[in-house]
Amino acid sequence: MKRLALVLMAALAAAPVLAAETKTPFGDLGDDSDKPISIKADTQAADFNAETVTYSGDVVIQQGEMILRADEVMAEAPNSKLTRITASGDVIVTSKDATARAPKAVYETEARMIRLSGGVVLTQGGNTLRGTDLVVDLKAGTAVLTSSGGRVEGILQPGSVKGQ
Repeated sequence: MKRLALVLMAALAAAPVLAAETKTPFGDLGDDSDKPISIKADTQAADFNAETVTYSGDVVIQQGEMILRADEVMAEAPNSKLTRITASGDVIVTSKDATARAPKAVYETEARMIRLSGGVVLTQGGNTLRGTDLVVDLKAGTAVLTSSGGRVEGILQPGSVKGQ
């Protein structure tokens, strides 16, 4: 269990560094990559056979100004190598300049892809975008918002995000 928790913490520490290389809405997360990671939850359960650790009940993971809130967060680490982090429930990811909200978020560590799904609301400054799925490719530095069965929607305020 300790080994899985350490793998999760290492991955959470690395994710902001990877995000800092991009100009995505959460590109500022690397500013705090050297800060401690705080994990709070009602329960933590490790499954040694499945090689997972699950935090449940009002989960709050914070590193500097980046905060992830969810009902449940599960880390998969086969052979002690973190491959996927899945947050579910009312998932909220905030940084100092953006907030994303969705029912589910999955971070694929090898591909360096983050997918928020199930109805996404992304806010940055005075701007708000809505869609079904948001995929952030940390390698390419891109973010794509899509909507199944409809169109993405947005309200953009001129001059609401400075320096971008």
